[in-house]
Amino acid sequence: MQNTDFGYHAALSQRARSGANWFYWIAALSLITSLISLSGVNWRFVLSLGSTQIIDALASGIARQLGEAAKVIGFVLDIFITGIFAGLAWLAGKKHLWAYIVGMVLFGLDGLLLLLIQDWISAIFHAVVIYWIFRGFQSAQQLATLEREAAQYPSAQASPYPSI
Repeated sequence: MQNTDFGYHAALSQRARSGANWFYWIAALSLITSLISLSGVNWRFVLSLGSTQIIDALASGIARQLGEAAKVIGFVLDIFITGIFAGLAWLAGKKHLWAYIVGMVLFGLDGLLLLLIQDWISAIFHAVVIYWIFRGFQSAQQLATLEREAAQYPSAQASPYPSI
């Protein structure tokens, strides 16, 4: 069944963008959590990456022994990791389906890390977010198929004759 309805296309586009935008949220909230953590406050977002939280904890512990440079190094690592997620968001927003897959795998592995440190609530949030990213991925797949079909079958309104 072929659906070329504009509303259907718009809905798929919205869901695909929404799935991709989760990667921006992950990156932003993780970076904010890192800034808060490295400043010495014990507070975080549940959607934050477990990997950046572990880096922050290690950097803070090392900083007590060796100085504040460890926190700077930790924050640079945090920026690198969150930058990967921001890059995946951008690529997924540009309709690169592989970016959704890589992002879901990385975020899933991060969720497993949270399970290992027994942060159950954050791990559950990871699973929920992976579900929403997957829905965005499915919509992006459907959108790609729809756009491929539309490119194969030019509009019936197109005429080989110039308009007068």
